[in-house]
Amino acid sequence: MINKHLSDAGKPFDFKSAQGKQALRETNLKGKMAESLVHDLLRESGNEVYKIGYEKFMPINDRVQNALIKNKKVGNKLKSIPDLFVIDYNGNPYLVEVKFRWHPDGHETDIERLKKLKQNWEEAMVVFVNCSREPYFRYSVNPFLSKNGESIISEPLSEFTPFKIPDYLIKKFDELVEKYLKPTLKTPLPKDSSVLDHPFQFLR
Repeated sequence: MINKHLSDAGKPFDFKSAQGKQALRETNLKGKMAESLVHDLLRESGNEVYKIGYEKFMPINDRVQNALIKNKKVGNKLKSIPDLFVIDYNGNPYLVEVKFRWHPDGHETDIERLKKLKQNWEEAMVVFVNCSREPYFRYSVNPFLSKNGESIISEPLSEFTPFKIPDYLIKKFDELVEKYLKPTLKTPLPKDSSVLDHPFQFLR
């Protein structure tokens, strides 16, 4: 008997498409977890934190998408709106983009992404959450990259004094990273895991 792996619609199951969707789900899940950790860390430190970002306020429909396609400059700027709007103790505003990365060196695509962020939102700062090397929470501000443009400049988020993050909270949130994100580095992956299609996510 031949098993054709038919979908509910009676068509052959598209493994490649399903694998891609699984990879996207994994990426989205870890990204949302990282954003939630940074949001709560800053809020519990006494800052005002508001979730913004493209998906938070922009309706995703054909009319909007078609309009953004007609003006790529506007589209790129809207789609790259940072994740959080933060007001510190002194009432100063900050735009914060959050990125989850397996390793603090980042992804191979980060150099270009940071160049685009600088072009569209030079005022923003990026908080990187990694799960392989302490400090797990690091930040980067304009110009983001080293002089040769080949590496990311980052510092421990605890050293960004306007946010006044106490050591005990850093420790508390480090424990959450180790509990929920770090195990993804240690748990053996099945041979058909879509993560294996993206080896640059692991330690380099």
